[in-house]
Amino acid sequence: MRQSRTALEDFLRGATLVALALAAAPLSAQEVYKSVDAQGNVVYSDRGSTKNAPATTLHVTEPDPAEVARLAKQQQLLGAEERQRQKQDAIDSHNKAVGDHNKQVACENARNKYYRYKDAGRIYQRDADGNRIYYSDEQSDQLREQSRRAMLAACGSSAP
Repeated sequence: MRQSRTALEDFLRGATLVALALAAAPLSAQEVYKSVDAQGNVVYSDRGSTKNAPATTLHVTEPDPAEVARLAKQQQLLGAEERQRQKQDAIDSHNKAVGDHNKQVACENARNKYYRYKDAGRIYQRDADGNRIYYSDEQSDQLREQSRRAMLAACGSSAP
């Protein structure tokens, strides 16, 4: 079954991506403009929302390389665990589908056998020479009952 990620995993994934982006990006000073849109969201941009918008200074500290490496390793481990979970989910799903198919086939076979016995006037088996050996009425009734029980066992409540 698929398990949802925890908030910590989500945070660590996001923190790793931010740390990697900051480590790869040059730390040059640029003018940044801060504004608030109509919905009240704070927006940072390299262009002012108006001509006279004041520039804002952002201080970016370079991340600790050891922490970046640790977060990257943790991200890699989380990714490997997620891939393993997905692989196991696929295997479980396939096994369930195969099991469901096998149950359906067993049910159909048991149902067909029951209806063959039920609809047959006289039930027989063949001997080694190919001759028919007929069952007595009591034996035929027993075979019909056995096949009905086998059908109920294989099909459950879906059997007639």
